[in-house]
Amino acid sequence: MRSIAEDFTTRARIRDAAIGLFGRDGFSRATVRAVASAAGVSPGLVIHHFGSKAGLREACDQHVLAQTATQGREKADPISTRQLIQDYLNHPDQYAHEIAYIRRSLGDESDAGDAFFDAVVKQTQDIIHAGIEAGTIRNFADTRSTAVVIASNSLSMLMLGRHLSRTLGAVAPEPHGIGPELLRQLTLPALEIYTHGFYTDSRFLDAARDALEQDTTNHGREHAP
Repeated sequence: MRSIAEDFTTRARIRDAAIGLFGRDGFSRATVRAVASAAGVSPGLVIHHFGSKAGLREACDQHVLAQTATQGREKADPISTRQLIQDYLNHPDQYAHEIAYIRRSLGDESDAGDAFFDAVVKQTQDIIHAGIEAGTIRNFADTRSTAVVIASNSLSMLMLGRHLSRTLGAVAPEPHGIGPELLRQLTLPALEIYTHGFYTDSRFLDAARDALEQDTTNHGREHAP
């Protein structure tokens, strides 16, 4: 797990060990004792730094979200995007624990899992706003809903990594199924869709708008006094 500013403090070592174990074993199965053993410290020291297992998970969430926020800002800049892609292709193992942790968080039906997804959506919305201001992303009428769509699309690739690799015949590293070969196959198609769009004109968009406007009109009549 990559640490911001190469933080090798005891607290960071415990946190990074927890991210690895939570991603591998799940939040309910991974114990404080197991985290302590992986970090080379006592269980009491884990509690000293984080207060509880829940506090440890919160610290892990914050760290992983900080990493994804940094990567998101880099994706809003063409030069940084190039560097990010090259870094992953050259050092995919550095991202393995982070990807596994995110997958566990998204599959965890809990308040903490919900909060994690909400934070990713908020980050995506911030990236959209920054891109609009920088002139690299066009303006959207509803940036909140747009952020939900984009975040969901991006996160679905993490959740479906094994299936994507299987379908495209890419080598799928365990446990997350996302490797450099898959990235090489998906990067350009994804960016082509975001850059040029999918449809050749606005007929599908116009049809959907008409349907939704008609639905709004009918809904209003049904609830009119």
